[in-house]
Amino acid sequence: MKNFFKNNWMVIVIFIFLISIKFYFLQLTSAGNNYSKDVVYNNGDAGHYYTIAENIFKFHVYSDDNSANPNESATWRAPFWPFLLSLLFYFSKSPLTIIICKSLLEIGLIVLGLYFFKKKSGINNLVLCLFLVLFIEPQYLKYSVTFLSESLTAVLIFLLAIFFIFQNDKKRYSILIPILSAIIVLCHPVSFFFVITLFGIYLLLLLKSNFKVVLIHGLFFFLLVFSWPLRNFKTFNERFYLTASQGATFSKGWNEKVISNFNNVDGDLADESINLKYLNPSNSKQNNTVLENSKLYKEATFKFIETLTFSQKLQIAFKKVKSNFIPYPEKPKSVFIEHIAILFRILYLFVFVQMTYRLVKGQINFNSQKGRALLVVFSIFIGQIVMSIYIYTGLRFNAIYGLTMLFAFLYLNSNFILDAIPFIKTKKIFNS
Repeated sequence: MKNFFKNNWMVIVIFIFLISIKFYFLQLTSAGNNYSKDVVYNNGDAGHYYTIAENIFKFHVYSDDNSANPNESATWRAPFWPFLLSLLFYFSKSPLTIIICKSLLEIGLIVLGLYFFKKKSGINNLVLCLFLVLFIEPQYLKYSVTFLSESLTAVLIFLLAIFFIFQNDKKRYSILIPILSAIIVLCHPVSFFFVITLFGIYLLLLLKSNFKVVLIHGLFFFLLVFSWPLRNFKTFNERFYLTASQGATFSKGWNEKVISNFNNVDGDLADESINLKYLNPSNSKQNNTVLENSKLYKEATFKFIETLTFSQKLQIAFKKVKSNFIPYPEKPKSVFIEHIAILFRILYLFVFVQMTYRLVKGQINFNSQKGRALLVVFSIFIGQIVMSIYIYTGLRFNAIYGLTMLFAFLYLNSNFILDAIPFIKTKKIFNS
């Protein structure tokens, strides 16, 4: 143990300093009375996650009405985070203590990812210190002190990226990849197109060398993801669906106000019932169930889209895609951490440009670790574009990629970054 501290003192000191920043931010949030139960219960999406988790803890049932009966409104949320959050209630029923437990869990998972990265890449402690900045990535930091699922999803995506990039070069596969891929979708469905893209690339890279593994991993992923829609179908006997919010989010992303009102801060600003006027007047959402309303929103939105010309459809899609990649809030935010986040999102734009340039030039070696890192960035790029067109994204939803994009920036440019630090003299760390 003495040798461990002696050999790793610099990493430990920097780690403690950065974690102190994280918990100082948590303390500031707590000082605003944000963890009193009254505030938590009434805190929009975050409060809904907390309510579902508490219901699971009390009655072992996925519901949000403090009962032992499953209900449709609870399925507005994807299941993984509420189930995991419910386990934290066994440690304490205090919202603040639960948030601390969530933070410790996420820190532990990031440490696991960095340990795996260090082991597989063979970097020394000096280089590892560069990557410790992940602990204070602003977008991750912001959501890590809430009951929202964004921060946990960000950590899971980071782990998936690490396991994909540094998979065993002899086997070229890992059972953790389909498991993590499925869990990420069940944690935050906005990641769906990213996951499908990256997992599809993973299977394609395996196709020639190990067709049997492709079938097994593909089937395993499919069964894990669709276990929840199957549960919903069996429970409510209506239809297969991942979340009951699908119709509402589709309507909020495609309506006549997108061109004038949409921005990357209030992506879900529109009223989900805005497109109902395009249906037969006899259709009404009054007295409907959550799922019936979701179906109506979806049908009404398709009716609205049918009224658009091709040019108008392109306008709406372009508006949302452009907002997706704008690094600054289109609606002003005065919070300090939001200003810092702009600088990081500019770095992520640089990584997207870097990836596009390498891809166009045909300079990506799919069998190399840096090549696979660029494939992760490519998958995020495609995932954000397709999701922003399909519904909407924005600063909040894109926060789930913050840790991975920061890691990609540091990893792809680490030699340049280390050379730019005057007091550090080191040889080339990573081959291109």
